[in-house]
Amino acid sequence: MQNNQISKRYAAALFEIATDSGTIEEIFNDLNNFINFCYHKLCLKEFLSQTYIGKKERFEVIDLLGKELSLSSHFVNFIHILIENERTGYLPKILEEYSVFRNNFLNILRVEVVSAKELKLEEKNKIKNIIEKALNKTIAISEKVDEKIIGGYIINIENILYDSSIKTQMENLYNYLKQGAFIYGH
Repeated sequence: MQNNQISKRYAAALFEIATDSGTIEEIFNDLNNFINFCYHKLCLKEFLSQTYIGKKERFEVIDLLGKELSLSSHFVNFIHILIENERTGYLPKILEEYSVFRNNFLNILRVEVVSAKELKLEEKNKIKNIIEKALNKTIAISEKVDEKIIGGYIINIENILYDSSIKTQMENLYNYLKQGAFIYGH
């Protein structure tokens, strides 16, 4: 089975549990906290996926982590299933897929805004309000700073780019002038 299908299947199962138990946000937070803790701060990522370490030992570590991180019992049980099936390496992709289910369920649209400098709160709110009105969805903005765009914004909404950066406008003008010079012999 393809990796994306595996991740999607596990995410769908986790989302169904979250929906049935009314813990969509709690499990979303558990996923984020667990991945941040295990994948970015400690070497637990490797520990969880080592098949030569007994599953019982890995279960015990997860139970301890569950208490330490205040993880829900549903989420701890889910991690046990991943360990049982040797699927812990799929956790980051499961989070991505779970996020899609969550966002669709809650009518949230993820939007990435790239700007030359960090957005001020007023700018961020203005962009958010314009997009929310246009699309009738709740917007969750993630920001990225790229000084190379000089000014303006590049907005990515569901893989559709709206590029009003000064860099792109200058490139377009340059190409237009270059094309015109070629056509008219200048």
